[in-house]
Amino acid sequence: MEYSLQPDPPTGPPAAVVDGSASDLARAARLAEGMLGSEQRRRVVLLSDGRETQGDIVSTARELAEAGIVLDVVPLAGGGVADVLVAEVRAPNRVREGEAYDVTTVLENTGDTPAEVVVALLADGVEVDRRTVTAEPGRTEVTVERTADASGTVRFEARLASGASVVAANDVGRAAVQVAGPPKVLVYQRTPGLGEDLAAALQSAAVPTEVLSADSAALPGLDELLDYDSVVLVDVPAATLGERGMVTLDSFVRDAGHGLVAVGGDSSFGMGGYDGTAIEELLPVFARVTDPQRRQSVAEALVVDSSGSMAACHCADADAFGAAPEEGGVVKTDIAKEAIARAVEQLEAQDQLGVLAFNTASEWVVPLQSLPSDAVIDEGLARLHPDGNTDIPQAVREAIEGLRDADARLRHIVLFSDGFMGDTSGLEEVAREAADAGITLSVVGTGEGSLDILRRMAAAGGGRYYPGRDLSQIPDIIALELRQVARPIINEGTFFPTVTGIAPATEALEESPPLSGYLATTSKPAARTLLTIGEEHDPLLAEWQAGLGTAVAWTSDAAPRWSAQWLTWDRFSAFWSDVVKDTFPDRAEPGFDLAATATTDGLRVRMTLGEDAPADAEAVATITTPEGERQEVALDRVSLDEFEAVVPGGAEGVYAVSGALRRGEEVLFRDTATATRSYAPEYAAAGADPDLLRRAVEAAGGRL
Repeated sequence: MEYSLQPDPPTGPPAAVVDGSASDLARAARLAEGMLGSEQRRRVVLLSDGRETQGDIVSTARELAEAGIVLDVVPLAGGGVADVLVAEVRAPNRVREGEAYDVTTVLENTGDTPAEVVVALLADGVEVDRRTVTAEPGRTEVTVERTADASGTVRFEARLASGASVVAANDVGRAAVQVAGPPKVLVYQRTPGLGEDLAAALQSAAVPTEVLSADSAALPGLDELLDYDSVVLVDVPAATLGERGMVTLDSFVRDAGHGLVAVGGDSSFGMGGYDGTAIEELLPVFARVTDPQRRQSVAEALVVDSSGSMAACHCADADAFGAAPEEGGVVKTDIAKEAIARAVEQLEAQDQLGVLAFNTASEWVVPLQSLPSDAVIDEGLARLHPDGNTDIPQAVREAIEGLRDADARLRHIVLFSDGFMGDTSGLEEVAREAADAGITLSVVGTGEGSLDILRRMAAAGGGRYYPGRDLSQIPDIIALELRQVARPIINEGTFFPTVTGIAPATEALEESPPLSGYLATTSKPAARTLLTIGEEHDPLLAEWQAGLGTAVAWTSDAAPRWSAQWLTWDRFSAFWSDVVKDTFPDRAEPGFDLAATATTDGLRVRMTLGEDAPADAEAVATITTPEGERQEVALDRVSLDEFEAVVPGGAEGVYAVSGALRRGEEVLFRDTATATRSYAPEYAAAGADPDLLRRAVEAAGGRL
């Protein structure tokens, strides 16, 4: 928005900066509707060439008309600039090792005269061909023959250089070719060492395995991940995967038909924030215990530092507890407010919660009570203002007194503080006072102050310590702490697994060493629980079909903490190779060639059979966008053995395509492919669309 509705608008060139990679006429019209209010006669004037790459302006025009708003359109000229661009890069989806194949770069010259162009083709970042060609007006194809030398995915990138090119963004195109080879596994571990034993076990069972650590490398994108038949996540939290990583894994399993094994630890499943995320949806277990009978009633005191040092993020030496902090960054009491709101979401009706704010004195801004309402919480949080010095012991003692007579099976304090306090000698003592009163104490820091004394304080209080170095994660940390308190997730002791289902990993399992711990979860109704553990028969090994692929959950770890005796077990390697191999995709011939190519018109999906398709056969494709959205598209029969469809638009990134040939409910053939859109549709060659503008005006009853 350049400026709001006003009688005397300013003059001069526009100052607003917009994203030039897309044209969403519908969104602009809705923004204009919101600016107009409801009191006057209202009119929106749209100036556009009609090249819509997102949204639906015709539908929005109808909505404007229903709201009594007139839409007028002033058509603008578009597509008048001549350009040379990479329209698409064509290559087969899959080839065999040693097979020859073609990679074709399609150039488009929108001008009226020929243009000299240099086209370079790179394979996995290495230039393999460079030639100068004359691009005639219209389309010119440049074909390079390649041979599949080794298994894996080869990623091609075509680049052009020409004086006739005026839009640099569309001078590149990409495609990927999968070269079939032996199965391969990626072990993706949170930190080095957590998955090394498991990877070594797979290698000893002749399963080629590679290891990546999340602390040094992000999860590969879908096009790279398809090099692997299965991915083993070892103690990786949801926050580390991120939304994009979880979407990638979901498409890898559901759409591409590959495998996923999630291995436990103190940063996965319920301890890794899987609850309610896309990764939990993909796995065969809920990341929490859903049985209400196993849930303890909780009386919780959130003790929040509201001293002056909580006004902003500080940058003092983490070991200099009394050092003068340097101001800057985010207000930590605002982080506390968000964290408290998140904490309330973890509680049930029988729980009690109170919020105690403190500096050198304490005040119950939310008195201890049964699950307070949103209004009570909001009123209390509005009173949190950073000011004054810090006295942690007096605040903890006030919380102890508040919880002493609480009617709950578990009484717990969560202290949130940056720890900037002159005399810290009484912190461990007051934590022991809480423990003596039967109250546990956990500490969430802000990555500042003396981390060591806060850690010792939590240990003395029988709770947990979270350094909180990333302030943005503190709301999740506090929510996780309350989940762990209300529903104990980590179970430690001596546990022998029980076989409850038959699969390659369990059919010969007559005995095994004990495990020293696991994470409590709940099997989903459609899951196959193969091993259980503990007095409550919690799932230890569970699997299910997720789309075209298989997902497995192992709720113990694969490291010395809980699996020390398993690591020296003579069947450790065979067990894990059976678990992982059971997730490998079906390598049978698909029965047809599926190709997906990003073009200037959109995403083209083509299915070619080696013989005539049955007359009543139907071809469909499920397309998953880089954002994780799925769309099922019917392919049109273009010949006796070929089906095709073009899906308009699409954001830049990797698309997963799952194609199936059906006859009624029977699936005759199935295959998967990927396509990479190298630039946004806005940069593709296309002219104005006056017909779209005319239809929008007709829908809104305006003028053109």
